[in-house]
Amino acid sequence: MDNTNENRTGQTLLQKAMRNMPLVFCVAVWALLAFYERDLLLRLDMQSLFLFDNLFFESSMSVPAGLLGYVGCFLTQFFYYPALGAAIFVALLALVYLLTRKAFNIPAKWAFVAMVPMFLLLAADVQLGYWIYYIKYPGYWYVATLGTIVGLLAIWGFNKASYKFHAVIIFAWSVIGYPLFGFFALFSSICMAVIALSQALRNGNRMRVVFDGVTLLLIALVLAYEVPVFCYNLVYDSTAIDFMHLAGLPAYHWDIRATHYLKSIYPYWVPFVLLFIFQLVLSVCYNRLSSKETAAQRFNLFKWLALPAMVAFVLFFWFKNTNFRIENRQDTAMWEGNWRKVADLARGTDEPSRQIVLNRNIALLHLGQAGEEMFTYPDGSADIDAPIAVHLTHTGGVMSYWCYGKFNFAYRWCVENAVERGWKVEYLKHAVRSLLLNGEYKLVKRYTNILKHTLFHAGWAERYERLADNPESIAKVPEFAFPLQMRVYPDILDVDESFVEAYLLNNLAGGYTTSHSLLHAEAAFMSSLIRKDQKTLWNNFSRYLHKRKIMRLPTHYQEAALLFSNINRSIDISNLPIEEGVKMRFNAFMRKTKEFKGMKEEEMAPHFKADYGDTYWYFYFFVRKIKTN
Repeated sequence: MDNTNENRTGQTLLQKAMRNMPLVFCVAVWALLAFYERDLLLRLDMQSLFLFDNLFFESSMSVPAGLLGYVGCFLTQFFYYPALGAAIFVALLALVYLLTRKAFNIPAKWAFVAMVPMFLLLAADVQLGYWIYYIKYPGYWYVATLGTIVGLLAIWGFNKASYKFHAVIIFAWSVIGYPLFGFFALFSSICMAVIALSQALRNGNRMRVVFDGVTLLLIALVLAYEVPVFCYNLVYDSTAIDFMHLAGLPAYHWDIRATHYLKSIYPYWVPFVLLFIFQLVLSVCYNRLSSKETAAQRFNLFKWLALPAMVAFVLFFWFKNTNFRIENRQDTAMWEGNWRKVADLARGTDEPSRQIVLNRNIALLHLGQAGEEMFTYPDGSADIDAPIAVHLTHTGGVMSYWCYGKFNFAYRWCVENAVERGWKVEYLKHAVRSLLLNGEYKLVKRYTNILKHTLFHAGWAERYERLADNPESIAKVPEFAFPLQMRVYPDILDVDESFVEAYLLNNLAGGYTTSHSLLHAEAAFMSSLIRKDQKTLWNNFSRYLHKRKIMRLPTHYQEAALLFSNINRSIDISNLPIEEGVKMRFNAFMRKTKEFKGMKEEEMAPHFKADYGDTYWYFYFFVRKIKTN
């Protein structure tokens, strides 16, 4: 008797635990998105655009699955408040769970099965990484989830209808649903037909119903192929025919030259493929899970193994690249004007991307700490963790151009990116700021008028529009002080070949030299140090020394003067205020180099990092093969 009671108690606890699993999952995902991925959600909002006007609606509906994109953009804008946006997304995942149970008639004891689509849809989004800059489909973060919800609702309604109307429902849903929901309408029609066929096959003595089931499946398959072709010829001839059948799914760039599976684009499709296979399996198994014959109690262990497996699957696909997260956090801090945070974030990686280094150097110039801190940070040029070529002009390069006073370049890349991928909030804001500081006030209003039709960025647009109406107040805005001091050269467009950092370094170090701006002179000297360029270094150093008003020379600049005067003995630095501590440390560094004479630089580096990793000397000799982007 006691054993029986214990077994029942154990089963009751197990059932309660399984019932609460969806809630635990939703809370955990909300917390991860709202806090761990807060800056990613903010970036998603900036990489999207939703306007409350008829033209935007008509433009969205001009492509197949346009309604999914339209609603997806509407929901994406709520990532402006990450906690709210994450809550909306998680609520939709919970709705997918509930509808999966309803649509496929999954009983409570097998409820955990209905969690699989939640995990797959989450994995499909959190795997994106740098794809957020390149996927052209608007509202893509929500599109698959919304499409799944619509498909499940249609299947649920189909199951409630009499079998006499099944053919009409499949035909009508395919024809009417495709323009609005694309692939998801066609796929759900196939699921309906598979459910009808599987039910017919289980009624073995009803050959007519079996025949009807096969007929429905053939109708659904023919419609899945012909409806997109028909719509292409009739309505959507501006959309490539190759993408018509998959409308509503993210269009990754197929690269037939990809040779390594894990570095190709194919893994990005894995969650989608598994989702559709899973729904087909549920269609085949419709009603079987709820049959009295099922041995659910014998599969309790399977239940507990399935959930960890799904969690492991999501964690495997979750894009966890440290540099990507730092870049997003830096971008948020730069828009907020928190330059100390921008610089400090650069310490969070052993080998930064060049975008992190660019942001860090801009922050240190803002803080007046470039000469004291620049070479105390990790440096390098980590490869971008993406199967595509990622350029700074598509990620954070526009911000860099704007900060360095290259307003025409910043505006140019806003327009070029918009032509390729459509206007985003980020492009519009950069365009407004660039045109404002370039004195093109009428153009400013063209873009602020667009932003004023958004839900959360209208106030920002109105503030900048007031500045365009009162140009004399622009110079008084603290946000503009840095870029205006950097704009000391003719702001003309030449060729950067998408290499933002290389262009800026070359332009600053060897470009305009008659500036009266101390900030520009320091940036030019800093660029010469990074390039290790003796031809421009002394000229820029002299210009910086001439303009500075403080008596003490920053530590890194003392280090550079000692190093280059040692390399070129004709340079006299006896009149520079070099501190004794810096001289002693330099002499110790040079003595140590003699101890490793004949050894390659990459072999010497570990022996110097602990004692001299925070000096310009270490950067000059041991930080090599930097690939500027």
